Amino acid sequence: MKTFISKRNLILLNFFLAFSFLNLSLNAQEKTSAANIEKIWENIYSQDFISAKKLVQKELQSSNSESLQLLSLMEICLNGLERYKQADESRKKILSVWEKNHKKSYLEENYPLNLATWTRMAVVTPNILVLGAEYYLPYPVNAKKEGFYYHKFTAYNRYSKRAVKFFKLENSPKTEKEYRLFEISEEGEAKLVKSYGNTLPDFRDEMKDVMKYLNL
Repeated sequence: MKTFISKRNLILLNFFLAFSFLNLSLNAQEKTSAANIEKIWENIYSQDFISAKKLVQKELQSSNSESLQLLSLMEICLNGLERYKQADESRKKILSVWEKNHKKSYLEENYPLNLATWTRMAVVTPNILVLGAEYYLPYPVNAKKEGFYYHKFTAYNRYSKRAVKFFKLENSPKTEKEYRLFEISEEGEAKLVKSYGNTLPDFRDEMKDVMKYLNL
């Protein structure tokens, strides 16, 4: 199954791909240094999630316990360690902090795309890094809110840091009200990867389907 996204959505997609690598927060109130964040990511790239988690914990204790950037990194580490129950608790905390501190301004600014998600998983392969992210609120597919995006997955070339593949989970009249995962090309063409029926799929299962699709 192939379809096409609108020109507006393609522009937004290209904007997102240009500025979303590592999904770093633009909140000036966050005190975590870029050097510390870089060190955490170096450990993640090495799949040393234990060391990365220790660094995240230290930063959460010393700087800002409600930093969405750090909480996102914590969830990435916990998923990397396959501590899924703890990762799910981390997700709940992220949503609670976002609801309390950020939701009002997010809605007032009309769903700014660069602040719409947080990264939940990072899967590292020798050449490709795949990041999986969830929308804080289901993201409208158009101004009429006729459907929504729920999750997105981006595959990056680890050396150029360029996004090479992009996927999104959509539920809309176009998908016959089913949850369907699409690959979106640079031209805006949407190719069906998998249909999950009427039930929102487990995020980790989607990541497995993305990795299988990419033959990774």
